Parts: sequence; structure tokens; C-alpha cells
Amino acid sequence: MDSDQTPSSYASAGVDEEHEQDVFARAMRPWLARTKVRSPMVTQITGLASGYFATLMHIPPGPPLALTTDGVGTKILLAREANRWEPIGIDCVANNVNDLICVGAVPLALLDYMATDRIDEAVLAEVARGLYLGAEEAGIAIPGGEIAQIGAMLASAEGGPPMLDLVGTAIGAVPPGRTPVDGSRVSPGDVILALPSSGLHSNGYSLARQALFELGGLTLADQVPGTGQRLVDALLAPTRIYVRAAEALWEAGVDSRGLVHISGGGLLNLARLAADVCYELDTLPPPPPIFALIAEAGRISPATMYATFNMGTGLCVVVSPSEQQAATDALKRAGEEPVRVGVVTDRPGRSVTLPSAALTGRGDTFQTIT
Repeated sequence: MDSDQTPSSYASAGVDEEHEQDVFARAMRPWLARTKVRSPMVTQITGLASGYFATLMHIPPGPPLALTTDGVGTKILLAREANRWEPIGIDCVANNVNDLICVGAVPLALLDYMATDRIDEAVLAEVARGLYLGAEEAGIAIPGGEIAQIGAMLASAEGGPPMLDLVGTAIGAVPPGRTPVDGSRVSPGDVILALPSSGLHSNGYSLARQALFELGGLTLADQVPGTGQRLVDALLAPTRIYVRAAEALWEAGVDSRGLVHISGGGLLNLARLAADVCYELDTLPPPPPIFALIAEAGRISPATMYATFNMGTGLCVVVSPSEQQAATDALKRAGEEPVRVGVVTDRPGRSVTLPSAALTGRGDTFQTIT
């Protein structure tokens, strides 16, 4: 690895999240906010909180419906290079259902949209098998979808695998008697439990590819040091699905005051909860070795790593101290290995502090604690 290379950042890898959100707020949000349902059947559409995980639509007399949509991102480029497509089908399901459970909704169904430059039956079958495996794990149906062949827009090298993009839109429902979750009931003194991720999941791949391959000179066949695992296997590990974990909490009657999918934005996603509090994560488990390799290869600062990747945590659960043991027991019965990682503090500002990494942040960025 060339230590003289310029340090990598998410913006240099082609993803400027801060600029993206500013542009959305200026160019798109004013128009989209003016849309409304004409039908008298729909009485209310609620985005639980600014930047939250799913949107609720109330259609009485039924339960509130939760809606979300997400894709797989540039992880698809690695799937194409390895010609291994099943993981991204799982990712598509996971990215959506993991957001639905954060509002207290039971995932029900997903519709997929695939755009491709040409039809390759073997590739489509592998993607579909991944969608099936993800749906089985999440307990949902995939009753339909769409394939668009747009070769003029998605051109790939002749003779190689097709180029494609994969997006899903999922729907869930909040059961009668359950209050939708938005994090507004999170209180100082509450405990934060973390569930492990399987790796990068489906976030930060533009930065990871730049660091590992452009700057680090590595290949998919290389190994992650100290693991005996090839890079291709580490990078294409499917996103974990946390529906069973959420169901275990609900079945045990645990009051989950906050459920946070640690996706794009990493642990800063905790600040998407509505309460005006702060989150101090004082006992973070060590990140898996793949993250250290990315940081070393791209000379990426801890602040950028923690603001971009999940760093080994896939879901956080916020509960009162009195329910910590019940939540832990329920999650273990679901096959999880929960770790108590921190507490909620009364300091206002919705920030996230990582003392072990000497970082504090809000919004999209972490800064070093001086």
C-alpha cells in the first residue's frame, strides 16, 4: 500500500452527503411537501420526524401503514465484478425492512424495481433467489415488481455481466394498540443496546472501493489480514435482517423507546430519534478487521470512518434501565448477541459521543474531541 497517497474521504469518492441533503432541501422538498392525497380515505400522512426511517400513512379504520424505499448502492459494482448476485437481493430486502421496524411496524411486503442494460436470465435468477432469501428471513411477501431494460442509460462492457440497479419499496403496518416509535420518549438515563452487523452491509461502498482498490492497490482475491477471509467474501456479506430481533422485543412486551438502523451515516443515525438528548457510546465493541483495512488503505480518519460506516453495529435499541435485562433476554432468545454500548444523557443538541474513539458529532459529521 502506498502511504504517500492522498487520504480518502467520502466526498472524494463521489458521495457528498452534506451537499446532497442541502440540494434536496432546496430543490425537491418544497415541491414534494406540497403533494397530497385527493382520496378522503386517507386522513393523515406522517413523516414521524425529520430524517426518520419510514413514513406513516393512516387509512382508517385500519392500522397505520409504514412506507419506505431504498436500494443497494454501489455494492452492486462489486457484485458485478465478482459475478455474485445473490447478496444484493438480500441487501435490497434488508435495507427496507430494517427501516420499517424502526417505527414499530411489522414488515408485510416489498416491490422490487430492477433496471438493467440487458436481460441475463442467470443473473436475474440469482438476484431473485437473494430477494427470496431476504423475504423468508423477514417474513414478508414480494408480490410483484418491475424490470426495465435501459441499455442506453446503463452500458456495460460487451461479453461481461450486465449492469443493473436494484431498488425496493416496502410496506408494513403498526399493529393495533402499539404506539408508533419515533424516539420522542427517549429519556436521559436510558440504556443503548447494540446488535452486531455482518460487515459493511450496503453503505459506504464508494469510499471502500476507492480506499481498497484505487489507493490500496488490493484486489477482491486478497485477504483481510488476520481473518483468512477473502476481500470478496467480506465485502459481499449480505446485510443482516433484524426483523426477528424486533419481533422478540415486541413479543416480550419490552418498551423499545428507540430503534435505530445503523446504515448510511453510521452511529450518527442515533440522532435521528426525536428526543432532544445526546447519546454517549462508552463501550463500543471493536470494529471487525475489514474496517481497519479500509481505514489503513485509504488513510481515512476515524471521524470519516464512523460517519460513513456502521463499524460493526447494525441496529441500536434504546430502553429504560428497568427493561435492559428483559430486552437483553428477548434478543438472546432471538439468536442475537446484544451489547450494552452506552447511555442517553440530558445534554441537549442530539449529538453522539464516542469517548473510546475521541469523537463527538451531530448531523453528518464527527469531530475529534480535543
